[in-house]
Amino acid sequence: MSKAKQEGSGALLRRRVGAGCVHPVYVEGKITAWRGLASYQDPVTGKRHRRSVTRKTYRAAERALRALLKTLPATARTSRRGAAVVALPPATDGVTLLAFLHRWLDYRQRDLRPNTYRSYVNELLHLIPHLGDLPLATLTPLQIQEAMTERLEHELSTAKSLATALRTLRMALRQAVLWGVLPSNPASLVRTPRTRPKEMKVWSPPEARRFLGKAQGHRLHPFFVLALGTGMRLGELTGLSWADISLDKAELVVSRNHTRDITGAWRLGEPKTRAGHRCIPLGEDVVGVLREHLAEEEKWFGARRGPDPVFTRSSGARLDHANVTRLFHRLGREAGVPRIRFHDIRHTSASLLIRQGISPKVVSDRLGHADVAFTLSVYTHLYEDQRRSAALPLDQLLSSPPSGMSSAPVPEQLIAQLQALLTQLTTGPVSKDS
Repeated sequence: MSKAKQEGSGALLRRRVGAGCVHPVYVEGKITAWRGLASYQDPVTGKRHRRSVTRKTYRAAERALRALLKTLPATARTSRRGAAVVALPPATDGVTLLAFLHRWLDYRQRDLRPNTYRSYVNELLHLIPHLGDLPLATLTPLQIQEAMTERLEHELSTAKSLATALRTLRMALRQAVLWGVLPSNPASLVRTPRTRPKEMKVWSPPEARRFLGKAQGHRLHPFFVLALGTGMRLGELTGLSWADISLDKAELVVSRNHTRDITGAWRLGEPKTRAGHRCIPLGEDVVGVLREHLAEEEKWFGARRGPDPVFTRSSGARLDHANVTRLFHRLGREAGVPRIRFHDIRHTSASLLIRQGISPKVVSDRLGHADVAFTLSVYTHLYEDQRRSAALPLDQLLSSPPSGMSSAPVPEQLIAQLQALLTQLTTGPVSKDS
């Protein structure tokens, strides 16, 4: 295959959806020209048509194709599956538990993030079929317990779903006590279903490198690089605008979260927590990837200004979370790495940082956590090589400590280490050399 043909094939593999294609024109086995092809849908008839341009060189055909695309009629793209509006069923009697939950949700809606509100509704829907029509004043712990047992026995809900549903119901009925509607909270006397926490799944360094290698040829490769390099949440990544990134200073600011509102429509809102507002320094290689990504975006959409999204669909709109997740799992299968959730990239990033000896407080600040203890308990993972490093021979365990280490009794060493760690965590940010 000729060099020109190879270049054309490579460009074809990396093209955007709706960007057309450029292919060589052969005459007697030789490339004599390049043809750009574009298809479009007639907005009146709905039929698809094809247009083409032919030029002597690949670059000229590419330029002519982009000019052609600007003249074609644009049709609005519709999502294959939109998020439905989440709501409790209407209440027919004002004294029932369902009627009270409607009032409680209306009261809480002003203070809740849209995602949290949707979660509360989804959780309560597990119990509404059994408890919604019962009078609130006579609701008993036994009725709640029987409803949960029935859903477990008939496999209508999982233990984890019922545990979160019970937590939300307790919260609502606690407000009923504060309002004087109930003398006590019946949900507080119900036993929470026992759940077995799942072991956190993260990628090892070779697995992460293999995934990024497979994503190398895709236009969203910079998205996955930034996800692994910063540990940002999916909504924070899709909510990024170019105004949030300073390539010269090698840093970005997390100030918005791209999420669904209570109607299911996508919107830009505040980060998940107050500590989510943060500034994240970027590695030199990550900055280089983002510079190349910016050049590619400007090639398709022109100058990218402050409010323009960093990562886009082929139409220039912000990414859809479901599409990103599907692509993530497909690339993972092709790379032959263990299947993990997209959110587990965040776990992987935090674990890799701590594995490199980065201070837990620095990792906590990078992830946007207010409490370093939460970071240590949730977002760290011991890799197999770290586990095996603790399997020292008994002779070494019983031998004298290495030179340079104090021979003080073990309890005193532990106390000194804990005091040093406590001092570090309570004296504010650590230095860059830590």
